[in-house]
Parts: sequence; C-alpha cells; structure tokens
Amino acid sequence: MRVAVLSDIHGNALALEAVLADIARQDVEKILNLGDHFAGPLEPVRTARMLADLDVVAIRGNTDRYLIDADPDYLEGWEMATVAALEGAPMEWLKSLPETAVYQDAIFMSHGSPRSDETYWLDRKEKGRGFRVATQDEIRAELTEREYPISCCGHTHVARVVTLDDGRIVFNPGSVGRPSFNMNDPESATRISPAAAYAIVERTAGRWRVDLRQIAYDHEAASAMARERGFKGWARDLAYGRKR
Repeated sequence: MRVAVLSDIHGNALALEAVLADIARQDVEKILNLGDHFAGPLEPVRTARMLADLDVVAIRGNTDRYLIDADPDYLEGWEMATVAALEGAPMEWLKSLPETAVYQDAIFMSHGSPRSDETYWLDRKEKGRGFRVATQDEIRAELTEREYPISCCGHTHVARVVTLDDGRIVFNPGSVGRPSFNMNDPESATRISPAAAYAIVERTAGRWRVDLRQIAYDHEAASAMARERGFKGWARDLAYGRKR
C-alpha cells in the first residue's frame, strides 16, 4: 500500500497545484484528504474545480462544517461570500463528506481527533503559552476502540509523526495551504518553511512508514494575494510559515 495524505488546503490553489504535481510522481494508489478544503481568503472556487477532478477519499473538517452550516456566529462576511461562490456542486460535495473514514481497513482518518473535528490531537494548546507536544497518554486517550495500525489527523497544520509504545502510528501531514510549526517543539521548529506540506504513507513487508514532505510553490504569489485582499496575518504566514 502506498497513499498520499493531505489536509487543510484552505483554498490555496497554488499550493494544491504543486502538491498534486508531486503526488503524480509518487506512484500512489489513492489520495486521502483530511478536510478544511475551501475556507480562506485565496481561491476557493479554483480549489473546488481542482478537487472535483480527483479520485480521493475525503472527510470534512471543522471549517467545512462552518461553511455548510453558514452560521454567522462562526463566519465573517467574506466567508459568507465564499459560501455563495461555492453554491451548487462544491457545496453539495462538502455536505456529502463523512466526519471520519477508514481506508482499506488500516488507516483511520479524522480531521481533529476521532471524537471531534476541533480537538488538537498531537499538539495541545495552552492559554497564554501557545502549543506544546501532546503526551503519549493524551494521544492514546483519543484513539478509537478498534485498533488501526495507522491514524491520521489534521487541524493543527503542524506536521508530526508519533509512534506509540504498542507500535501504532498517529500522524499529521501538516497543511497544504497554510503550513504551521510548533515553536515549543525543537523538531517542528527546524522545519519552518512556507512550503506546502503533505505525507506519503507506505506499507512494505508488513512495516509502515510515514514520509512527511514539504513542496515548494509560489508562496510569494499566494502571500501577495492575501495581502491585496486585506489579510495581513495570512500574508505573513504564507510568506514565512505560521508559528504557533
């Protein structure tokens, strides 16, 4: 088995384009998509067109859910405009996505954790102190009752692979559209880059391996797009990588 796992595109079509080009060279059997597809100030409609042509196993993320619900308590005016722009097939596709999925009875897919699309699984957010790395006990507590050899999640945008004491693997491929880094984790901090992130998961001779990949793309153009639309935080993050 050899699959690509991506997450948190957030409407960054330039980054998605580069990631898909790299995936095309990797001889994978399937693309697994962990959600948060369109929400962001970049190119949600072009992103939707690109995803429509793919054969993927996809689930919804928390921002997908916000767009589906179109709840003004969670969405700003510009995001409501995104909802209108995605009316029709893209929104119907989002609505059809499950909250979690399992690929080939081996890879469990969730956006946050198996129980909530808003839970930070491999990192924990502490008030006033940013993010820290979750302990093995904290990670294990979120696992499903059924023991899958591989579980994957998104949501934090921080790429990480954790091998538990019993050999099971939980990983986050990072973010295609807004890569982030845990500044309280030296391993994460060494990977600070605006490059788009995704992962290749492979099983050979009964052994699993997760390859976290960073793919260069025209992040300066993406940053300029965000800046022109008045999103200074997005512009900074897309230019340099998001520090959390």
